[in-house]
Amino acid sequence: MIQHFKHLCILTYILLSTLLLAENLQHTSEVASEKKELAIYYTFKGNIEKEYNELVEKKLKKIGFNLTDAHKRVNDQYEVKYGSTALDLLSFMPVVNDRAVLPLLNIDPRIAGFSPFNIAIHKKRDENITHVGHLLPSSMLDILGITNQEVRDKFTATFKTLDKTITQELGGYIATIPYKKLPKKRMMQFVYTFDTPEDIDDFIDEFQNRLELAFIDKGYLIAGFHNFMEATDDAEEILSQYDAFWTYSLCHLNFSYHMFDKEGGRPEASLFAPCTMYIYSQKGSNRLVLGMYRLHNWADALDIIDNTRLKLIEKLDNEIPEILTDFGMQPLPNVNPLTIKNIAPNHKQKKDTVPKQTTKATQKNSAKHTSTSQYINIAGKQLKITLPSVPKAIKCASSYNQHTDRSIKFSKRVPPGYVPHGFDKSHKTKSTANTHIGEVHNAKVSAYLRGEFITVEESQKRLKSAGFEIIASTPLNKDKDLISIVFTDQTLRKMANKKNRGFIASLRLLVDKKEKRISITNPIYMAKGFLQDEFDEKNANKLLIRLVQAFENLKNSKDTLKFQQLPKYQFMKGMPQYQHMIEIASGPDILEKIKKSNKVVFIQNLENGAKLIGVTLSKRTNKFIKRIGRKNAAILPYPILIENNRAKILNPKYYISFMYPLLSMSEFMTIATIPDAMVKDCKRVFK
Repeated sequence: MIQHFKHLCILTYILLSTLLLAENLQHTSEVASEKKELAIYYTFKGNIEKEYNELVEKKLKKIGFNLTDAHKRVNDQYEVKYGSTALDLLSFMPVVNDRAVLPLLNIDPRIAGFSPFNIAIHKKRDENITHVGHLLPSSMLDILGITNQEVRDKFTATFKTLDKTITQELGGYIATIPYKKLPKKRMMQFVYTFDTPEDIDDFIDEFQNRLELAFIDKGYLIAGFHNFMEATDDAEEILSQYDAFWTYSLCHLNFSYHMFDKEGGRPEASLFAPCTMYIYSQKGSNRLVLGMYRLHNWADALDIIDNTRLKLIEKLDNEIPEILTDFGMQPLPNVNPLTIKNIAPNHKQKKDTVPKQTTKATQKNSAKHTSTSQYINIAGKQLKITLPSVPKAIKCASSYNQHTDRSIKFSKRVPPGYVPHGFDKSHKTKSTANTHIGEVHNAKVSAYLRGEFITVEESQKRLKSAGFEIIASTPLNKDKDLISIVFTDQTLRKMANKKNRGFIASLRLLVDKKEKRISITNPIYMAKGFLQDEFDEKNANKLLIRLVQAFENLKNSKDTLKFQQLPKYQFMKGMPQYQHMIEIASGPDILEKIKKSNKVVFIQNLENGAKLIGVTLSKRTNKFIKRIGRKNAAILPYPILIENNRAKILNPKYYISFMYPLLSMSEFMTIATIPDAMVKDCKRVFK
């Protein structure tokens, strides 16, 4: 009887919590007559983060929903950046059913505006209740303005299986959340017209890079990237009318913190986050069409009345179109863009196929925009629209490219009983005495040994003379002026001869022909991080001495970390560490699969039967070295360790920050899509 009463109390608590959430979303008396449903919520007692992650990351794949770019525990970022959070849990986990969506893009490409969409989870610190939910397909379609019945029926059908699976796997109390209205203007659509490029792929790459930087410079995060053309093996065949079709997940950390967190925060608004922006180009059209839903959908659907939050919404709804207009885009009405013919027929970029960005100063001094009218054909009818003419834009330097001290700051306190490491003692060899090249100095160690430029051939010659073996020498960029030399020896192989230690089996030397320098991964730094508590001090020191003797005038890089922190290094609280590796493939035929891949640069056999392979990443993924620094590009080729028929990689969020120890939070945000892209690229090697 007592147990039954306890269950009844729990159920009542969950029910009341869900009703309060619904009431917070909308005044119940006003929506009763409307009978419109915005979202479905599953409510649970306690914290179900582990079960939720398991569901979204693994179990939804079985029904066709794939996770695109996971952003777990965004609340941890709030706490680090802003010093506090009212949330115990907030994650953005966008999913997409590519198999269902791809054919629909040929009917109405606006369906990409919620492909992917977020399966939100949030929990407040002062509540013992977790909420998991997603927007209903009917509300998504209404926001997008899609009326085509085939698209509506097929898109909606996939959610029946989705919700059935969530119910079976998680359970919880289920409720649908009503809404009163949506704004009249729900979408923004733009078109960008360009001259025919020599190479459409190169043009798209450059366009993506500049558009992303245009948003990053305004404080936005490119929190996700999904390329529909690579979504399935037959995606290009299904989307044969397109040259390119992709989506961004657009986020703004300051906006999201003030919207979801703080006093009066509305974490349920994460149903809409991050915003999905679609961009595509039809074959032979010489134009790119861009679209996304306006944030006023949040305000109206969730009945947000707080003035501060309304001003934030208004700001972004005005700022995003301004960024696109300054970029050289022209607005379109919210109709199915495939029905619009002769979009901006007379508009062409004069000198650049991709517009350059403007500073605030040049925008103020530029000529005033003038309006031009023209007719466009929509579903056989002529419609007059007014389009602004955009003055020539001027490229400006991105704020994050300016030189600043980006080092991660550590406390000067040391653990009780701390004894300075052996490398700090005075009995050094003559070759490194007084210089501390590569050694631990003042409790820190450099990640790289920098040197004056020598050729690839000379670098290889010196490595061989020092007793090292060359495994591979590969260019890392299109210009082939950045060369990564992978080398090893018996000492490194011996260090790697244990489970999960294979990543230390080789080191890298980077030859930068453009910047006229070389850079060598420091064996002390790498061994301390990758060997963890099995660090081999004696042999790591011998490797360092041989390198210092072979390459004169080496200097320590400014990229340093505290030596004793390396085995437990993580970029920030909640981020992965060395041991948090990601398994990307498994099976007895795993080695046969890599033989068929043209992405494999080298295969290194280890003494314990394991293999370390290095792979090239996609052209888009490789762009990260342009944004956060080419001098640390020895991170590539990306290493994959194969042990016992299982392939695993260091979590990219760990590996990138470990190899870029000066990386700041703002810089990390400029490459927010790269970690997931790295995982996907590595997985493709085994397909």
